[in-house]
Amino acid sequence: MKSNESVKNMIRWYIRENENHQYLWQTDEYKQETYSLWAARELLNELRKNRSKPPLIVMENFRDKMDRYSCVNPSTSFIFSVAKDTTEIFIDMIIK
Repeated sequence: MKSNESVKNMIRWYIRENENHQYLWQTDEYKQETYSLWAARELLNELRKNRSKPPLIVMENFRDKMDRYSCVNPSTSFIFSVAKDTTEIFIDMIIK
């Protein structure tokens, strides 16, 4: 199992690699990448707030919360669905 700090470093790397991509404004690809970066930053905040908990538990809780939020309002469903998917990618990275 990876440590809290190594998981945060992995997420920071993801943010650095993806925050300067050039997309046409208001395309679905741009929105998805923007929401994914938002989710990564929020996940970092969750890991910082919950240093004593195993990172996998923190990430699974965040993923589940994003999944619940994605079902609340159809107009905001996409952002939370992207956040859930992004978190699942990170979970897969740390368990493999």
